[in-house]
Amino acid sequence: MHLADGIVSHFPTLVALNAAGAGVVAYAVRRSTETEAQQIAWAGTLGAFVLAAQAVNVPLVPGASAHVIGAGLLTLVLGPWRAILTMAAVLIIQAVFLADGGLTVLGANVVTIAAIPCLTVHATRSALARGTRLGLAATVGVALGNALGAAVLAAVLVYISGAPRWTFGWLVGVQSAAGVIEGLLTATAVSRLRRYSPTLFERTTSSSVAPPVMRWALLGAVLVAACIPFASELPDALEVVVTRLDR
Repeated sequence: MHLADGIVSHFPTLVALNAAGAGVVAYAVRRSTETEAQQIAWAGTLGAFVLAAQAVNVPLVPGASAHVIGAGLLTLVLGPWRAILTMAAVLIIQAVFLADGGLTVLGANVVTIAAIPCLTVHATRSALARGTRLGLAATVGVALGNALGAAVLAAVLVYISGAPRWTFGWLVGVQSAAGVIEGLLTATAVSRLRRYSPTLFERTTSSSVAPPVMRWALLGAVLVAACIPFASELPDALEVVVTRLDR
C-alpha cells in the first residue's frame, strides 16, 4: 500500500498530506522523550522485523497479494508515538534504499501506513480493558487500522486523482481482509512475548525488555528476511489499481 511518486498529482493534496505526515512525526518526537539505550535498541530490533516482514508479500485474493504492516505490534510494545517514529524510519529506509514508496509522497505514506494504524490500535486498546483483552485489542485494532488507512488512501485516489469508484471498495476490502489476518498474527505474537516478559505491555513507555525477548525478535527478523526471495510476485492491491489506470 505504499504510494509511489506520480500517483497523486494534485499539488495541494500532496502538500497537505506531507505536512500532516511531518507534523505527526514532529509531535511523536516530542512525546517520545525517553532515550534509554535499551529502548532504542528494542525499537530498532522491532523496526528491523517490520522492515523484513513488509518485504514478504503473500497471495491474498485472486490476482493480488498483501503484506503485513506491523504497526499494531509496534504500538502495543512501544506505545503509539515510538511506534510511529519506528514506522516512519522503516518508510524512509524503504523509500531511499529500496525504491518502495516515493519520496514526494513520504508524508502521505506516514499518514496512511504509520499514523492511522498506530493511533487506531492505541485507541482500541484504550477502549478495551487491558490485560486479558490485549489479544482482542490487537486483533480489532489492527483490522480497523488497516481498513482506515486504506480508506483514506482510496478517498485521495478516487476524489482527488480521479480513480474509478471501484477503487475504494477494492482497496478497503483487500486491506480489511489482510488486517484481520495480521490482527490474529499480532495477537499470537503478543501472547508469546508476554510469556517471556509479563510486564512488557503494562507500561509501554518505560517497561524493561527481557533479553530473551530481544533475541527472539532479532531472530524473527532474520528468519523473515530469509523468506524474501520466496515472496509472491503478484501485485498488491494498490499496484492492481495503478496497472489498470495505466491501460
